[in-house]
Amino acid sequence: MDWLRCEFSPLVYAELYRLLSKRRDFAEPLGFRLGEINYSIDWLEEATGAYEAKWAHDLHYLTGDSIADFALTQPGHAELATWLLAGLSARGSCYDLSSDLATAVLERASRDVPGLRSPLHASVSPAIYGWTLGRIVGDEELPAAPAALPSDENARKAFVGFMQHVLLLQSLAPPWPEMMTTATYWRGYGIAEALLPEHGNGGMALRQLINEASRSMAPSMYSNLSRYFQDFNTLRHAVSHIADDDSRPRFVEVADAIQEWPDLRMAVVGLTQFVFQEVANELRETPPRSVRPGVWDTLLHELATDW
Repeated sequence: MDWLRCEFSPLVYAELYRLLSKRRDFAEPLGFRLGEINYSIDWLEEATGAYEAKWAHDLHYLTGDSIADFALTQPGHAELATWLLAGLSARGSCYDLSSDLATAVLERASRDVPGLRSPLHASVSPAIYGWTLGRIVGDEELPAAPAALPSDENARKAFVGFMQHVLLLQSLAPPWPEMMTTATYWRGYGIAEALLPEHGNGGMALRQLINEASRSMAPSMYSNLSRYFQDFNTLRHAVSHIADDDSRPRFVEVADAIQEWPDLRMAVVGLTQFVFQEVANELRETPPRSVRPGVWDTLLHELATDW
């Protein structure tokens, strides 16, 4: 599935590494992270220059319609970037960095590429959730595909299916079919259970995932997410058990709660956050196979402009 591959324009990496190199509070953890693969903190400026040169070179050929054709296809680019970001997960919210990155890419792309249309192609639509790099797929600000998927096969397949489901809903005129919207509750519960199977049930897993989200979300966003998911498990019961029961909301009330994108958005934000933050947790301990000493030499081959 091509849409799942986290392939970005070199502009995204140029702006990401430029932003990271300017943050003094990131210097220590990034320096330690880079040291694990035998690079120094100065690598950030080197990488910024290399991606910038590739972007400048490609500008001679690309157009607003062909920008996707110039995305970098080696998965190591996105995997290295998100492995570095995972090392910052103790630094609080990644919201500002994500927003600054998206803004910088949009401004540069709009200035440099004549005829660029909105919404931007996924190759120039980065987002950072839970200190994992991802790219926006579709016409809305979500769903987002992460640079690396969870290691658990069940969680991977469930989240990919969820993204496909959301993309399909976004292509339909509201109000959406009831069974396609209430599916959010049982799939969301299942994803939580797959991400933290050691808890034995999705309710306990959801509580931990919500607590973990506070470390990397902006306070206002976290407050909204926490409030939304507080009754998520109860709502799942309401759509799984349709008969009236005083212990839970009525099915008809829950079924009417999601009919179009604004009603679904917070569920997508939360499940994206949960999956991305668990990817970052995994990457802190175990890097992707492509991330090893010498990885930059491999990636530079795709950035060459003077064959």
